[in-house]
Amino acid sequence: MQMAVVQWLDQLGSTAFTFSAWAFVLLNGYGVAMVAWRRDRTMVNRWTSRFLAANLLLLGVGLGVPTMTLAVRTAIVTLAPAMRIQPRASEAPAATGSIDAIKR
Repeated sequence: MQMAVVQWLDQLGSTAFTFSAWAFVLLNGYGVAMVAWRRDRTMVNRWTSRFLAANLLLLGVGLGVPTMTLAVRTAIVTLAPAMRIQPRASEAPAATGSIDAIKR
């Protein structure tokens, strides 16, 4: 179970980075193509804030999601062995054939 969650988090982080990187390239490529094609300075002034917001969103997702999945994976791998519940010696069931079982 632990390894499945760790693998899923690893896949989620790399997928988020990949999609964000491709969307960043496509968005900025589209912007450069539109400016080169139309040669209109007013379009640059009108769309700069929207492109900046989209780029910041893609940057946040592309770097934030993999960073958070790395932190969660590290916590799972580090803390999981300490979180295993083991019965106390007084609560452990008696083994069959032990001295206590023979005396009873």
